[in-house]
Amino acid sequence: MKAILESKLGKKIHKLIDKESKVLIKNSFWVFFANSYGAGLAFLRSILIARGLGAETLGAYAVIIAFVVTIQEIVKLNVALGVIQFGAKYIQEKRLDKVVSLLKGSVLTSLVFGGISVLIVGIISFFTYDYFFSIKGLHIIIILYAIVNSLSFIDNIGRCSLKIFYKFKINAIVQIVMDTFEFIMVAICIYLYPKNIEYFFYTAIITKFINSLICNIAIYIELKVELKGYLNSKISLLKNQYKELSNFVVGNSFSNTLKTFMNQGDVLLLNMFSSTAAVGVYTVSKKLAYSILTITDPLTTSSYPQLAHLSAQRKYNDLLVMLKKITKALIIPIIIFLFLAYIFRNDVTTKIYGSEYIHAGNPFFIHLLGAAQGALFFWSLPLIQSMGLTRIRIYGYIIALISQAIITFLLAPKIGASGAAIGLLVGNLITTLIFLYFSFQRIKNNIVADIN
Repeated sequence: MKAILESKLGKKIHKLIDKESKVLIKNSFWVFFANSYGAGLAFLRSILIARGLGAETLGAYAVIIAFVVTIQEIVKLNVALGVIQFGAKYIQEKRLDKVVSLLKGSVLTSLVFGGISVLIVGIISFFTYDYFFSIKGLHIIIILYAIVNSLSFIDNIGRCSLKIFYKFKINAIVQIVMDTFEFIMVAICIYLYPKNIEYFFYTAIITKFINSLICNIAIYIELKVELKGYLNSKISLLKNQYKELSNFVVGNSFSNTLKTFMNQGDVLLLNMFSSTAAVGVYTVSKKLAYSILTITDPLTTSSYPQLAHLSAQRKYNDLLVMLKKITKALIIPIIIFLFLAYIFRNDVTTKIYGSEYIHAGNPFFIHLLGAAQGALFFWSLPLIQSMGLTRIRIYGYIIALISQAIITFLLAPKIGASGAAIGLLVGNLITTLIFLYFSFQRIKNNIVADIN
């Protein structure tokens, strides 16, 4: 009887988890472990920051971060996506020399555009400082933060290069070390200098620089072994593919710029239509709500390289089966979680962050709805990227961004943080629906073409 039950159970599990889902789960394990660890520290860190800085100072900090990140996202070319898209293709072709050339070109491009982005941040902040920022004398801090943040362009290239070789373990270990160091530094700063935004920023700047250094050294050591014998490959090896590469990178960079406008511009919009304190409330509610993505971010991170490989191999049926089964498994847990979160939304925010954030309950739940749909359809963005639908992605973000701006403009002056949260929720829903529709249309057309 035991053998029969085990046999039936084995068959049931086999039906529930297809081959590609197993690969995805395997690849996601280390990312999930690192993200869970990082999310735990980020949760504790957010409490320290919220209580240590206070709503007003936290709001000013959030506005500066949003200002720098938004401008740099406009300027930078998100070449990391190209590393995954074309790196997977070159590995499939067994052309590791092209992978090395791709990495060298990506790093050089990121260095150039990183420098340009810092210059632009400096110029814009000089002329618009009083308009955006309520605390005086932070010009130098803004420039320094822009410099260290530009290093993340290179960090992303390294992490993506590990992903295309399915080296998620070393990626996770590096992330754990970085998160631990950041938490320790923030805790020390908040303890010694509470409510001091200047010292807090200097701590963040030093931490980001050291973390970037550790990250890139570890990645270089790991890939040096993997790509041994091809390290002298020249960038010019890809000269016949410059146009294809540039079209993909530029198109996706613009898409990422629009995405950043949605996820960082909401803070700037709220700062324009409401108060800095409202920005502080909005920031903690958004941070807490989107921590749910700790569960699915590893799947998102792991799924793009896998979807890129499946797309390159034209295994569309395997791709669809994987997405269908993963999504079904997430629906019920997410619904139950949302029900409980609605009931205890006010208790959660005040007990964690303090009575100063009593108005964070409603925006928290609104953000949670956005995070839940993002968790359920975590694969929508990687899917449309793997399908190469760059223009559709751009159009989707433009429509979503306009909708979000209109809703925030209408609601934020009246209901503050909740209005901005509703705007972001609508924008995210629009992009998800557009991505799903056109991705499935492309898959359907490709399947028909392969049959014929």
